[in-house]
Amino acid sequence: EKMDGIENMVKQAKKENLNVMLKPHVWVMGQGWCGDYDLKTEEDWKIWEGNYKDYIIAYAKIAARNKVEMLCIGTEYKIAATKRADFWSQLIDDVRKVYKGKLIYAANWDNFQNIIFWNKLDYIGIDAYFPLSNTRDADKKELNQSWEKITKGLEAFSTNQKKQIIFTEFGYKSVHFSAWNQWEIENIKRDQNINMTAQQNAYASLFHNVWNQTWFGGGFIWKWYPEDIKSGGLTNSDYTPQHKPVEKLIKEYYQP
Repeated sequence: EKMDGIENMVKQAKKENLNVMLKPHVWVMGQGWCGDYDLKTEEDWKIWEGNYKDYIIAYAKIAARNKVEMLCIGTEYKIAATKRADFWSQLIDDVRKVYKGKLIYAANWDNFQNIIFWNKLDYIGIDAYFPLSNTRDADKKELNQSWEKITKGLEAFSTNQKKQIIFTEFGYKSVHFSAWNQWEIENIKRDQNINMTAQQNAYASLFHNVWNQTWFGGGFIWKWYPEDIKSGGLTNSDYTPQHKPVEKLIKEYYQP
C-alpha cells in the first residue's frame, strides 16, 4: 500500500468508470485494533496527530489529483476520534483546503453515536458489522427482526444529523454464525466451517432492510480482491463474495 500503488489502483478504477472512495485504513499488525489505540501524554498525542495529519493530507492530494469522488479521513478510531475530537475537526478543515470532494469518516458500528464532528462532514460513515443473530444458520426472518430495531436507530440518527448514512464497510464471511460477532470468527481458516447459506441470508437481509431507505446513501462491500480468478469460491470461508452464490444477489442491487 505504497502511495504510488494506491494512485495506480485509483486510476485503474477510473478506467472501469467506477466512482472511488479513497479510505486510508491503519492496521496495527500483531498489536491489536486501531480502535483501542490510546496514548498517555499530551506530548505523545501531538506527535501522533502531526504524523496522522501528514498521512491524510498525502491521501487528500492523491484524491485531488485523480478527481476521487469521496475521501474517508479515518477508520474505526474508537478512542482517538472521541478523545481528540478537536484534532479531527481541525483535520477536516485542513483537508478541505487540499481536496474539494465529499468527506466522510468510518465509525465502528458501536461508536458512531459518539462522534461529534459529523456536522463538518458530508456523510455519516459506519462500518456496519452489527451483531444480528447467534444462530449458526440464521434465517432471513430472524435477521430481519434484528435489523428492524437497528434501522429505526439509524433512521433517527440520520434525521437528527440531517445527513445520509453510508456503510463504509459491510460484509459477511461464508461461515457458520456469519451474522454474529464477526470479529470473533475472523481467524477461522479459509477452508473451515464453510456456510454459503449463512452468508447469503445475511446479505439478503441487509439489502431488504436498508437498501431503499431514504436515509441510506449506499455501501462498500468488505471485501473484494483484485485478482478475481484466484479469489473466493465454494471452498473459501473468507469475506469475499467472489465466485460464491451471494455474488448474483449483490449484482442485482449494484447493477445500474
